[in-house]
Amino acid sequence: MVARRPVRMAPVAAFVAGAAGQLAYSFAGPGDPIALTAVVLGVLAVPVVLGALLGARTPHNPVGPALSWVGAAPAVVFAVENWGARPGSGPLGVVAPGVWVWNLAGFVALCLVFPDGLLPGARWRRAAWLTGAAGVVVNAAGAVAVDTAPAPVLAGAAALAFGTCLAALGTAVAALVRRYRRGGEVTRQQLRWLVLGAGTVPVLLAAGWVAQSFGASPAVAYTGFLLAMLLAVPAAVIVAVLWYDLFDVDRLLGESLSWLATTVLSAAVFAGVVAVGGALGADSRLGVTGAAFVTALALQPLHRRLSELVGRLVDRDRYVRLARLRAFVRAVRDGEAAPERTETVLRTVLDDPGLRLLLRAPGADHVERSGRPPEHTIPLRSGDADVGVLALGTVSARRLRRAREAAVEARLPIEVARLQLQLRDALREVSASRLRLLEATAAERRKLERDLHDGAQQRIVAVGMRLRSLQRTVAPAASRELDVAVESLEATIAELRRLAQGIRPSLLDDGLPVALRALVADSPIPVELAVADVPASDAVATSVYYLVAEAFANALKHAGAGRVRIAVSGDPDRLRVEVADDGVGGATADLPSVRDRIAAVGGTLEVHSPPGDGTTVIVEIARARTGR
Repeated sequence: MVARRPVRMAPVAAFVAGAAGQLAYSFAGPGDPIALTAVVLGVLAVPVVLGALLGARTPHNPVGPALSWVGAAPAVVFAVENWGARPGSGPLGVVAPGVWVWNLAGFVALCLVFPDGLLPGARWRRAAWLTGAAGVVVNAAGAVAVDTAPAPVLAGAAALAFGTCLAALGTAVAALVRRYRRGGEVTRQQLRWLVLGAGTVPVLLAAGWVAQSFGASPAVAYTGFLLAMLLAVPAAVIVAVLWYDLFDVDRLLGESLSWLATTVLSAAVFAGVVAVGGALGADSRLGVTGAAFVTALALQPLHRRLSELVGRLVDRDRYVRLARLRAFVRAVRDGEAAPERTETVLRTVLDDPGLRLLLRAPGADHVERSGRPPEHTIPLRSGDADVGVLALGTVSARRLRRAREAAVEARLPIEVARLQLQLRDALREVSASRLRLLEATAAERRKLERDLHDGAQQRIVAVGMRLRSLQRTVAPAASRELDVAVESLEATIAELRRLAQGIRPSLLDDGLPVALRALVADSPIPVELAVADVPASDAVATSVYYLVAEAFANALKHAGAGRVRIAVSGDPDRLRVEVADDGVGGATADLPSVRDRIAAVGGTLEVHSPPGDGTTVIVEIARARTGR
């Protein structure tokens, strides 16, 4: 509901009336100089003007009028106090001694309605009326506690005023606490801004009471309180309502409180050392110097410890976030966590399920931003190199600040993940290169086999046939020489066939199962052969054939096996080959002649050979490499 215009203009009218009263009092002679009065009114005008502007910007929100009352109420109070102090002031003279309490009216009203109106429920409406009634009670107590009143009356009136004032402030603080506990993230950020700006107001008010009790004038005792309420509070309220995400308020609040606590404790350390030095009879200058030295030594570790403690209380989200991230970084550094989890950890820490960690691919001249605008991404750099971007799913100024901070903290796992990405790509390229070389070598071997079969071998056979034909026309002695020549040619043909078979088994032309059955056909020991007809490229089939041949030969020659089992199977992901025997085991060789061949086609080779329990050779080749 939009606030009515009279409600929004009431504090402005009150300020104008109070300012006119103060200026008239100064012109009348007994008051402060005109220049000083103008300065005071200028300070009081700050929250009035800011509140009016805020009310115009957000007419539905009562925070604007409440902020204006922060400056308007003191303007009226000062005017009443000045005119009430004159002889014959009548009712103003009665009200003036306790009217000071209304300096807090705007601050209490602001606490009750900040950041979006009074809390719902009849209880909080009654609380608002009770705080107003508390002001009336305190004002009346001040009127009773005049100099001519008996001491018990003075003491009772002071106790009543003090207790009632604390109750009103307590109600305002309770409203803020309730709103903070029940509010969302935006409300909590806005309230943190108010705490940052108004946190010193109660402290400075109490300090003013103490100073006044020791004889200080009200103008001196309450100057700090009024400046905090009139300048710091309005600035914090404007930022909280209009630009709550402008800065990291949690960090500002935590740093402010930690430095405040550091200052207080450092002063206590200084005073304590000086007191101890005085008690020990040390020279005063030496005691002050020693106190300054001890305080300087304690300052940095004291501030670091206090920052940690305050961070846990005030900025717990940031403290927990950084603690989890640093624990992950330590785990990556110690080898206890995989750097590939960096994206998952950042999503959890920043509470952004849509976050993406995009690393620059090797050889790429830029980083793909996953279609997100530049304001949703944070560039990641290592020295002068562009290593990637952190793409946020949801963006705000606060999220961007926290994401930048997280990216700095996580630079080690990000860099390791990028290097691993490059290493995997390099290994993939090496593996692909080895496979291309193996396939090229196999193609050359097939060509050589054909050349031997169709070229030299056929020509030698033709020469042998001509010699046999010629043998029938020569003398017996020459016939015997021709027999020797023909036998030599036949031996050469057999040798060429053996060489061609060694280059590539020709039985592979009929498939891997046929070639393996032929391999073990003449085995002197039983062989259990289970070979599925799985598709395999020529390079893969050749590699598997040589693997089985070598493992089978080792079982016959060295293992003393009584039985061998050969199994070739396939599933959607991989081709699996297993050669097992029941020999003596304890084999130390790992088939070095075929390991590189298996690795070249993207496979892995394992040899299990416990002593006395046989030997098992297992090969697995990725399915992507097995297709024709």
